[in-house]
Amino acid sequence: MLIQNENKRKMHILLTVYLLVTLVASIYVLKNDIKDVLNQTNSKNIILLIISLLDIFFTIMLFKWKKWALYGLGMTTFIIFIYNLTEGFGFLISLLGLFGFVIICALFLLKKDGKSGYQNLE
Repeated sequence: MLIQNENKRKMHILLTVYLLVTLVASIYVLKNDIKDVLNQTNSKNIILLIISLLDIFFTIMLFKWKKWALYGLGMTTFIIFIYNLTEGFGFLISLLGLFGFVIICALFLLKKDGKSGYQNLE
């Protein structure tokens, strides 16, 4: 039992805090997306709702050390980047949306007990 506790993966506190903030923000966005779908059901609103649900799911799976969740979060971030460009937000504003994912990737490089968060992903 003692050996098992020593091998337990640990998340850096900055990564934990940022993922929690991301999760809360995603839940807030989901609430607004649900309202939008209820007010006007169209493909754009439904896709944004699905992406919000996926963001929440991927963020929760990152707490469970799933590498595919990081890739999934990157994919939804890229989809929103393309969506923002097609909606006319402009390149620089759309590019700002990518920074949240870049921050998560950078935080996964921080080490806790000699191992980075990325090395702990399975």
